[in-house]
Amino acid sequence: MELYAPQIDGIIERFKPENDFITPGIYLILEDIYDIFSCLRSEGDDKIRQIWMEVERGPVEAFGDYKEYKEDGEAETQEEFEQLWKYYYPEETLWYKFSTSEYENEKFFFINGKLFCSIKDEESLLRNKPFYFEEFEQFVTWLRGKIISETAKLRRDPVAFNSYIRQNLSWSKRFGRITRKEYWDVLGNEAVRLGRILGEETVDKLKMIAEGVNGESSVLFEEMTAGRFFRMCEICYDANGYFRKAETKMSPSEKYLIMADGRDAGLRNIDPDSPYAFYNWYHSGDILGAHPWEICRGGNSTHISLYVSEVHGKWNLALAGSSVGRVEETCRMAVALSENKIPFNLRDANEIFRMVTGTDFIGIVPDNIIPSYCHSLFPEEDNIIDFMNLDTDKAIRQKIIDKAIWYPLDEVSLSY
Repeated sequence: MELYAPQIDGIIERFKPENDFITPGIYLILEDIYDIFSCLRSEGDDKIRQIWMEVERGPVEAFGDYKEYKEDGEAETQEEFEQLWKYYYPEETLWYKFSTSEYENEKFFFINGKLFCSIKDEESLLRNKPFYFEEFEQFVTWLRGKIISETAKLRRDPVAFNSYIRQNLSWSKRFGRITRKEYWDVLGNEAVRLGRILGEETVDKLKMIAEGVNGESSVLFEEMTAGRFFRMCEICYDANGYFRKAETKMSPSEKYLIMADGRDAGLRNIDPDSPYAFYNWYHSGDILGAHPWEICRGGNSTHISLYVSEVHGKWNLALAGSSVGRVEETCRMAVALSENKIPFNLRDANEIFRMVTGTDFIGIVPDNIIPSYCHSLFPEEDNIIDFMNLDTDKAIRQKIIDKAIWYPLDEVSLSY
């Protein structure tokens, strides 16, 4: 049976490793797939093998049933239904990366980096066929045929096989980089040009901080108190005008309560003027798992932190907040701390300065990867701290493709 991209996507979404569908028959098919795929050279201790597969979009019927979409209110006419189909599947073929690995006698199967099943031994197999069993069996049967076909092409002519992938693999499945300035030029008036927003004076001061010209980053505090920490937070808040004039009578700790994460491990309850109280609080163990330094709450990668840490009995201050959506605020905070002669380190200072001036790279990741925490996927020397997927707008997308630098693809090779 032939399967098309929309059907495969539905199966990948529906079937998860914890939902066990491995019957004796499916087990044998998966074992066969793994054995056939073993002709590829493996990488690492986990015997990782991977290959790109091109799959047709297929007819509109593979996308779904028009009557069901109409009943759900997603399409009023057949024409609207087909427009929806082409919106989700604009290209006639889609690419999927199939991969396998092995660990402690368990074999794992992935599509586009997502684990969809694993097999270990026949003792744990299901003897009763579960709901949706037939659909999953059709999928693994189709997959076996696809792997047979692709490995046969590779055996026949490895050079031609890899050449075809290099020339035809969708750009949305590749890694690349583009300078921020070029990306701004692509977006035109829609671009958020950070340097213009901050102004030349602030950017010049930020440059001095990044270069360490102020010399303050190496200075440590002899003592630290909760009151001093809250006051430094207030300087950061006021630099961004978070509070209206009527609210300026609020205490620094009250401002912290409004802006911060909230999980301060009791920092607001200790004596604000006592270095001894701060020292005991810091070493109490209560801050483990808490977020006292998250002075502007946000997501995992979109908050701003002002870290305090002990260094040989003295105290170090570090400001962190390099996500592109918060970096303007971070820059204003850094300049304000510097102008108030407060010693601190700005984490990723050079990267932030380059981001503001548009001279850094934005890393482009495949569409199946969430564009955050992707640092390890790029060469360290490229200093990439901001990531994106290709734009869905065709015109913008093509301009990015033309301007980007694309990393070479890994070649598929045989194990013998």
